[in-house]
Amino acid sequence: MEAGPFVRRTTRENEDTTIDAILSQLPGQLLDGFIRGLVYVAIALGLTIVFGMLRLVNFAHGAFYAIGAYVGLVVAEKLGLAAGLIAAPIAVAFFAVVFDRILLRRFYSKEPTSQILVTFGVAIVVQETLRLIFGGTTRSFPIPAALAGSFNLGFTQYPTYRLLFAIGIVLLIVAVYLFIERTDYGLIVRAGIRDRTMVQLLGGNVKLASTIIFALGASLAGLVGAAASPIYSVDPNTGFSFLIPSFVVVVIGGLGSFWGAVLGGLLVGELQSVATLALPAASDVIIYIAMAIVLLVKPSGLLGESEMIRG
Repeated sequence: MEAGPFVRRTTRENEDTTIDAILSQLPGQLLDGFIRGLVYVAIALGLTIVFGMLRLVNFAHGAFYAIGAYVGLVVAEKLGLAAGLIAAPIAVAFFAVVFDRILLRRFYSKEPTSQILVTFGVAIVVQETLRLIFGGTTRSFPIPAALAGSFNLGFTQYPTYRLLFAIGIVLLIVAVYLFIERTDYGLIVRAGIRDRTMVQLLGGNVKLASTIIFALGASLAGLVGAAASPIYSVDPNTGFSFLIPSFVVVVIGGLGSFWGAVLGGLLVGELQSVATLALPAASDVIIYIAMAIVLLVKPSGLLGESEMIRG
């Protein structure tokens, strides 16, 4: 039986109302996607520079994020947010260097499967240790009263802390870029990505550079974990929650590519955010669909190297 004119009109009105609601929320949702994308960028940068320099597939990188979040939380509760943001990357860098010296160096020359298994095992150990110490409940940072308000952007009111967080991550990305492009260690990193063996033959201290790069990548994840926790809160599963999308970011952007990590992170963040608004059921799947499409069209990633990197 054909629907009557009243039913058709009501259906169209409901559809128009839904579209209007989506459009009204879209600016704020795009900002949310941009900020989530920046988190992915910062984590993926650590992953991609470590892979580029060490050829290491590190599934423990999410654990660095979680450790930074919890260290920052504990310190922030006693000494304030600023102290937490300082303590988190230092603690995570120290943990990463010990982890690298004791265990991880033995797997630099191993096949990726061994690297994935050992780093995934470490990630599980860290996750369960955090659960044992802090419990399984979700916790969040105390945001200072001065940062707890909102800022008028003209088209929407947006939380002040989120805006400052976004600015801070952008500055962090610029600082990492300048480190890679303008310092001697950055030169070794870029050369090591192209040909690690040649750098060693030319006298480059690849071992020291490797330690510095690994600590840098870990401290990035730790700092972002502490800084993002007032927005996304903290629980023992936090590391894996951000790790898997960050690996998708690296694959989409291209392994070892700095700007690929930036492009991939922002793309994944916006895809998730828009899908959450328009198609909530697809929000967890859409980034994997995007990854599959990129791999089919350009297997090396959007900005990845098209040739095999030696070393």
